[in-house]
Amino acid sequence: MEENLLHLPLSMGAGFFSAYNLPDGLSVMINDANFNDGLLIRRHSVTNQQYFILQFNEPLTHSAGDYGSSTEQHVYDIPKNSILLTSSLMDTIFIIPPKIRIRSVRIIFGNDFLNGFIGNEMADKFLSNYFSMLLKHRTREPIGTDYRIIMDELIKEKIEHPLRLKFIYNRALLLIEKFVTGFIGKLEKNQQIIKLKDDEISRLIIVESLLVKDYSGVPPTIAALSKVATMSPTKLKKDFKAMYGLPVYEYYQKNRMMRAKALLMEGRYAVKEVGMMVGYTNLGHFAASFKKEFGVLPSEMVSNDRAASFSERDHPVAIGSDN
Repeated sequence: MEENLLHLPLSMGAGFFSAYNLPDGLSVMINDANFNDGLLIRRHSVTNQQYFILQFNEPLTHSAGDYGSSTEQHVYDIPKNSILLTSSLMDTIFIIPPKIRIRSVRIIFGNDFLNGFIGNEMADKFLSNYFSMLLKHRTREPIGTDYRIIMDELIKEKIEHPLRLKFIYNRALLLIEKFVTGFIGKLEKNQQIIKLKDDEISRLIIVESLLVKDYSGVPPTIAALSKVATMSPTKLKKDFKAMYGLPVYEYYQKNRMMRAKALLMEGRYAVKEVGMMVGYTNLGHFAASFKKEFGVLPSEMVSNDRAASFSERDHPVAIGSDN
């Protein structure tokens, strides 16, 4: 570690991380690195202070396997998410596969900065619609040439510039502005706009995180969620559906089944165990719910997955084969 620069030891991988605190409460982290054994980063939600993390991730090498197949909410495979905005109100997991070189720029900023930078009205429009689309579709935006030029100026072990912090600050603003205005432009073109206020968005994000946090027991009641959101039950149900695209408990059930599928695909648990892990005491009810969501029974999905794995393992296709 040298001042704000961290070099990875060879036992862990190769590359560097650097971090800068900038004016207006901005922070920037820059890295160009890979890890020998991969890395999983869990960021626990912070409900007493909201801030945002805008990250630009560019893989320079690619993995042969698929490390980002999890369908769990708020689990992101870094190489597959070129540009991603998350909130401190989300309990989030980031996955970096082994031996994958990733160049990244992460910009951390608060609500006050965003409101001052683009105005309250545009900030509200941007945040409510972005998180709605992210959580419905797990959308990600590719890094184009314009982004890459700015990233290239930042991703250096030592930025040689007479006004280094001002230079980094300026480039960070350019990245934020390009991302926000680009998203708003696409949104207005498609004319699918959700209008919620900033504090309403924050409270709904907290409600959503609480809803998908644990499936092993009974889900929170509307009354309890309304209390957390400091909204009436009617307003909570209306605004939740507007932002997340589904009624509260349909959203819960969909993500519950996605969690069950992810557990089954791990291959470590029996169907009955998975059912219990997502809150079912009756295996028949679990199987019926699973089939309603995915069109197959849990046991059929496990059998199909194992058959596919056996086929790939025992009948490999030769590289360059015409068959």
